[in-house]
Amino acid sequence: YGGVIIKNYLSTEITDSILKDATPFLDQDKSWDGTFFPPETRKVTGMCVRSKTCAEKFLSHPLNSALSHKFLGKRNGFWIGDEIVQGYSPPQHNSTICFRIGPGAKDQVLHRDDVIHHNIHKHMDTYEYGSDSALGSVLGLTRTSRENGATRFIPGSHMWDHWRKPEESEVVYAELEKGDCFFMLASCYHAGSANVTKSEYRAVVINFMTEGTLRQEENIMLGTPIEYFKSLPVETLKLLGLTTSDPFLGYIDFKDPLKLLKPNYESKEPQDFYSGTYPYVLVDNLNS
Repeated sequence: YGGVIIKNYLSTEITDSILKDATPFLDQDKSWDGTFFPPETRKVTGMCVRSKTCAEKFLSHPLNSALSHKFLGKRNGFWIGDEIVQGYSPPQHNSTICFRIGPGAKDQVLHRDDVIHHNIHKHMDTYEYGSDSALGSVLGLTRTSRENGATRFIPGSHMWDHWRKPEESEVVYAELEKGDCFFMLASCYHAGSANVTKSEYRAVVINFMTEGTLRQEENIMLGTPIEYFKSLPVETLKLLGLTTSDPFLGYIDFKDPLKLLKPNYESKEPQDFYSGTYPYVLVDNLNS
């Protein structure tokens, strides 16, 4: 199916601690400027550095680690000189974001989260391990129901080809009690749902893991003062990877990192891709 709900994944004590850590940031957040998130949504990025509990108990949960290695780990052998050298690339953290969706929020559009990796999917009759670039897990910090906006999900859509369009008639609702967790492959179509209640708030924290090969070879960021990067010209910063990869990869607090390093730089905001305000061209044939 591409997704599974794990009951009683984490205790109430742990989920309450994560939500407590996120709440001050949620309260300070403002409405999204585009259409991808409803204006009733509040969000916090970087939860694994804002909440030690989130990093140690959610990200580091043994089942998250085991599933991530199963779907995303890569083991290979390579000729280097006269001998074959084996290597294993372990999965890595991609993002951990907390969302709180209030009454009145509308349905989010159906999408695949692996669009950030420009994956081109082919139809599969049988699932092929290694075909996914990311794995997500959605932890219920509150009860999540169809009425208050539980995740809509299309079972089996990870087997679809690239151009098959998702339809609302195909969705199921991943309803969770507090502490339950919904795992899904990033190749599956899904979306947040409308909150039609009058007073309920749905809170979840979502973690995505990716293949360990999706990184730069040389880690020059750790330990480098930010003032050094601020001193470099924009084109150099882009070549260092300090800008977003369309449509939605490499952001900081949902903004292009160039805005942080060069406040006067006029860059498109990531939400422009989802609001239809940024021009693009859709090719007729990906092979051409």
